[in-house]
Amino acid sequence: MMGTKWLAGTLLGLPLAIALCTLGILWLPGGWHGGVVAAVLLSFVGWVTLISLSLLFRTSAAAWLWLGGANLICFGVLWALRLTNTMPAASALAGS
Repeated sequence: MMGTKWLAGTLLGLPLAIALCTLGILWLPGGWHGGVVAAVLLSFVGWVTLISLSLLFRTSAAAWLWLGGANLICFGVLWALRLTNTMPAASALAGS
């Protein structure tokens, strides 16, 4: 029985896919400006993959905990990069 594993993948998979793609484009040679369109497209593919993979967890609670923990780690890394000013601003007006 699937339970709510698919729901965990749906609700927690999208922010995780976006965070993973964001971490991936930060270190591109042209900066994030050159890879943002590809990252948006890949985040959809990543989201569908995470929904599918969430069904492989043994229990629904495990799916929620692992995906929630992965979200916390990825967004924690993004937040730490932002606080240390090693991540570029999303807008040219953000530095003003």
